Amino acid sequence: MSSLASMRTGAGAVVGTWLLVSHVAFADDEADHAHLLHEIGVALNAHTGVAAALSYTPTFVLFDRRLHVGIGARFSSYFGSGRVDYPNGDARLLEIGARNTLNVEAPRTFALNAMFTVSARLVAGLEVGMNIDLLGVGFGSSVTGAYAGADPALAGPQRASPTRFNLLLLGRHDRGQFDSEFFASYWFGRWGIRAGASHMSTEYTTGRQLDAGNDRFRASATRFFIAAGHRF
Repeated sequence: MSSLASMRTGAGAVVGTWLLVSHVAFADDEADHAHLLHEIGVALNAHTGVAAALSYTPTFVLFDRRLHVGIGARFSSYFGSGRVDYPNGDARLLEIGARNTLNVEAPRTFALNAMFTVSARLVAGLEVGMNIDLLGVGFGSSVTGAYAGADPALAGPQRASPTRFNLLLLGRHDRGQFDSEFFASYWFGRWGIRAGASHMSTEYTTGRQLDAGNDRFRASATRFFIAAGHRF
């Protein structure tokens, strides 16, 4: 999981090339036959709970249909099974090795995020690529979690809700709920399937500040996923 998380951190830097690619797409439209394509997809995985996502992405098709680059939107959901530990989500506390956790029974979280995606066609309908959430909103029902930390006076039940604002800041500095995928896909004309690894982070914010003033608790997991898509 750590290697995939590192890949996701590096992938965030790729988003900065979006403006450059867009400029090339318009400047060299005739030479590269660039055009806009729309894609919708549904993804599902069911390891350590169920995560499902619905995405829509307008993409530029470049270099004789060999490269797809776009920014779209993704609605993602996570339905945890059993009790799930959420370690503290404050980067400052993580750096000093704090072990505060919020344990949540059957978490349910949802997010609507802007998403960056890129894929490359290798041969025939076979493509490889990645996508990553950038920013958006999180929502879901409030829960009562069991908190364990350094101060015994704070231990026990604590109310919390899914973090409302999602922002990609890379690595431990991310806030909120994010999904990213590294995948291979095969397209049969306008319909396609893809499969790979999904790295999803979900986060709860407590109703009060706890140890060291922290109120964010974040859990991440890497899961195999399978998806279907349609381009039009």
